[in-house]
Amino acid sequence: MDLGEALLRIGQVAELSGLSARTIDYYTRQGLLNYERSSSNYRLYHQNVLQTLERIKLLKKQRLSLTEISAALHIPSMQAIEPLVVEVQEEIDSLQQKLTALEEQMKNTPQEERKIVYEELAHKLTDVMQLLTLL
Repeated sequence: MDLGEALLRIGQVAELSGLSARTIDYYTRQGLLNYERSSSNYRLYHQNVLQTLERIKLLKKQRLSLTEISAALHIPSMQAIEPLVVEVQEEIDSLQQKLTALEEQMKNTPQEERKIVYEELAHKLTDVMQLLTLL
């Protein structure tokens, strides 16, 4: 532990992460987050918990269970991550197939409707790509 590092209370973590204190408490009880106790018994989190919470949010967007998220957060080597990479690649392939099918359907769709569908697909693809960068 870096003794110069400021530790954060759960409320501060909630504010900085955009998650509720209740959600952070739940993730802590599930073993996804580590903390220390202050002399007055407050839970204190290291600042790197914010990065962990971002990873959790991205993994949840990919519909991973908390068990899968826990495994992903504790992966000791790239070999262990291979099944998750394969799963994400399958999701990308599925989205690509859906995009191709939608493009065919949308040839006769008004421009405004096309824009909405493309934006939704772009958002999903961005989430998948962000997940890959964390792996």
